[in-house]
Amino acid sequence: MKTKNNVQKTLLRWAAVFVSFILISFTVSAQDFWKRLIENSSFGNIAMAMVETKDIPAKSSNKIFEVENETETSLALENWMTNESAFSVPSMNLEPELFPENWMFNKNVFLPDSNEEQTLQLEAWMVSESVWKI
Repeated sequence: MKTKNNVQKTLLRWAAVFVSFILISFTVSAQDFWKRLIENSSFGNIAMAMVETKDIPAKSSNKIFEVENETETSLALENWMTNESAFSVPSMNLEPELFPENWMFNKNVFLPDSNEEQTLQLEAWMVSESVWKI
């Protein structure tokens, strides 16, 4: 039974590959199908004239196609731009309360009291319709 299933799977895979090759060959040969069909029909000339690209005139009355060179006015140098005190970094004067304190290095401060977590309690505001506007 297992061998039969494996053989069927293999045959189906090969059939899928074979069908894929056939479909690919049709699509490759059909690339110019519509063009040949239009050329051989009575509407060929009209259809080909509609499909051909038309040259856009160099000078158009439509402002979308016009290209103009833009120039910007030169920037003026002002006094504050050359003032070094406006760009200097102030020296870092740290106040005493910004320095680390001894309690910050104490590991016992940051350890939990116990390994067990407390159970969560449901409070009245959590289910209040006035708070949540339900």
